[in-house]
Amino acid sequence: MITIHDLDKFYPVGNGQRFQALKKIHLQVDQGEFVAICGKSGSGKSTLLNIIGCLDTFQSGEYTFLGQNVGKLNDQQAAAIRNRHIGFVLQDFSLINNKSVLFNVMLPLYFGKTPYKKMKEMALEALEKVELSSQAHKRANQLSGGQRQRVAIARAIIGNPELILADEPTGALDSETSAKIMELLRKRNEDGITVLVVTHDDTVAGYCRRKITLRDGAVLSDAPIPELDKG
Repeated sequence: MITIHDLDKFYPVGNGQRFQALKKIHLQVDQGEFVAICGKSGSGKSTLLNIIGCLDTFQSGEYTFLGQNVGKLNDQQAAAIRNRHIGFVLQDFSLINNKSVLFNVMLPLYFGKTPYKKMKEMALEALEKVELSSQAHKRANQLSGGQRQRVAIARAIIGNPELILADEPTGALDSETSAKIMELLRKRNEDGITVLVVTHDDTVAGYCRRKITLRDGAVLSDAPIPELDKG
């Protein structure tokens, strides 16, 4: 699904200087994997996730997603890949607070030509998967943090993506709620969706099956994680 070879990413820092955020990244992620991308703040993990999600560009190397050379895509083509194949779950939830839960979940479909009735059916189905269908008509700002993150997951899966990218999805949540969110992501992975989670929390990483650790913009380690015994 994802193949990256010798990928470099630079940011300009003024006076003709530039900072190298990613250095010769090489990795492969197959369909159906559940992967944690870990590292300290500034290690490059969110930058890597943004490139994988076709939200950011890179200067050298190669990135192939579902057989397409992402480095050769224009903005419109990259947007089409994001909308069609990738769901995003962010730490700050990125919900429209004064709109209903149902509206927030349907939002990605408004950019297409899906009829409203079909959008509503798909949104309610997605909310059922995250156990929030009873909250469909509440405003987003009436929900708890954990509920808001579940809405974000429902929004991410409404278009049946092949890939979910979650950037610190439990960073603003307590440990009990974090565990529930990771269980939901694991269930989506069991449905066949590939899931990549950026986290600095080893407990969160423990829900995944593989851990890629970055340090100073480079891959420090890449190893499988033993399966959790949930009892």
